[in-house]
Amino acid sequence: MTRDLSQAGRRRASDLLRRAVDADRRKDFALAARLAAEAAAADAGNGQAWRLLAVFREKLGDYAGALDAYEHALAIAPNEAGLARDIARLASLLRLPQLAERFLLRARQQDPASIEIANDLAYAYCEQSRFPEAIDLLRGAITDNPGSALLWNTLGCVLFESGEAGQSLVFFDEAIRLQDDLHTAHFNRANARRAVADFRGALDDCERAIALGADSLAQAAMYRYARSNLLLAAGEIGAGWDAYAVRNEEAYPDYVDHAFAAPAWTPGEPLAGRRVLVVGEQGLGDEILFANVLADVAREIGQSGRMLLAVEPRLVALFHRSFEAAQVMAHDTRRDQGRTVRDAPDLPPDAYDTWARMGDFLRSHRRELGDFPTAPTGFLKPDPRRVDHWKATLAAIGPGPKVGVIWRSLVMTSQRQKFYPPLDLWRPVFGAPGVTFINLQIGDCDDELRVIAERLNGDIRTLPGLDLRMDLDELAALSLALDLVIGPATATTNIAAAVGAPTWLVTTPDAWPRLGADGYPWYPQARIFAGEQSYDWANVMEGVGAALRAAFPPPQTKTAASSKGT
Repeated sequence: MTRDLSQAGRRRASDLLRRAVDADRRKDFALAARLAAEAAAADAGNGQAWRLLAVFREKLGDYAGALDAYEHALAIAPNEAGLARDIARLASLLRLPQLAERFLLRARQQDPASIEIANDLAYAYCEQSRFPEAIDLLRGAITDNPGSALLWNTLGCVLFESGEAGQSLVFFDEAIRLQDDLHTAHFNRANARRAVADFRGALDDCERAIALGADSLAQAAMYRYARSNLLLAAGEIGAGWDAYAVRNEEAYPDYVDHAFAAPAWTPGEPLAGRRVLVVGEQGLGDEILFANVLADVAREIGQSGRMLLAVEPRLVALFHRSFEAAQVMAHDTRRDQGRTVRDAPDLPPDAYDTWARMGDFLRSHRRELGDFPTAPTGFLKPDPRRVDHWKATLAAIGPGPKVGVIWRSLVMTSQRQKFYPPLDLWRPVFGAPGVTFINLQIGDCDDELRVIAERLNGDIRTLPGLDLRMDLDELAALSLALDLVIGPATATTNIAAAVGAPTWLVTTPDAWPRLGADGYPWYPQARIFAGEQSYDWANVMEGVGAALRAAFPPPQTKTAASSKGT
């Protein structure tokens, strides 16, 4: 009897898996995952059922569930190379490249000729910024497999991530020549074309990738999100914001589930006289950037309604002062069953009529450059008493201009590092005579400060008693007290620019917040430094240094002054 039940379970599992694979071919990943889960329940010792369940869950973006299924599969078949590769891929998605490398090396021992394993191992090296190792591995694999579009595509990705966007195009071209329907190659070439400011070509490639169809719902949403960024970068602002709505779809990898009781606001729906909850979204810098639109939203709501703002906790004091008529509170963000959830726990559910993400209003209120305010005064208001305090503190340091500097993001990965000029290239800036630099860099930077002082000859000071990461209201006041703030587009420079401080943004020509403009429409007083192509940091930083010397020429010596007066 037990044997009959076991055979029945295997037969049922086999039938369910056939149906699951058919659903996967139709890109109905939710059905595929449900059928695979039923198969695993019917035959718990079926490693293929657990493996397919993991793959389908991965395609749905349920990485925690996928990892659980992979663990079951691994317990059943510990020596299977393909399974080790699947686990490595998931580790890569979870940003665990060292774990991915470990499983891929194990898989390569079992299948040394596998193109796919060599390809994925190169990605794992790339994610750890081990670019030469990745290139050497791919060159060897391409020598053995010159017709593999997959390998040419990955070599292009490695070069792109290392900051060589122009060189990467050759390899993406070859991948597409070999396999024109390889959607990843079109998408990657779109990114490279964007980096060299070929926006039309980038859009063509991105749209081709979308048309070919992605491997998962999450990847498809990512392609569409990239298209929205491309449209914005190209100056097609209205269409860009329309496409940007993809971030509100559950399939989008960084989707945030907003747990609010009232119905969500629809663009175009009247705001007048309503109690509207506006929720900050994306990262901290985006909340600051998107706040550009809040004054317009408040005016449209009018005195008969009310704007409620739920923002990152560190921004509450600054936003409360900046939007006095609004009720400002902190939002709470947490992970719940594999999802990111955001709400405002201190807000009663009957306190508002509708809610919207802050960026939703850009679609209706910032469709062209002429919709942006042009006054250089800023839209956030620091505490004037604290501004005076910092002015006095800076004056006590001594004469000469005081320039705040930040040179990188707090979070640096192999994918992000190319967006920030290497510290050594800041020499033209830190070498400016007569300038005292004020450290605005967040995080542990003691080693970098020593490099600035000893190798780059910079006079840089760290102000005591200031938590640059947590006390953003104080940072806002300090920014306005400084003569100038210089750095890449981070939360720090966004705060400086948003309060109206003179700000120089070190960026790239393809940065989407520029919206195709020469400047930065969000902050009229900000000055942009970007090369002809992305990541041309040497020339960019030479330009910043020259501009700094022109803005703050060194004081004349007494000898020079006497000679001039004689």
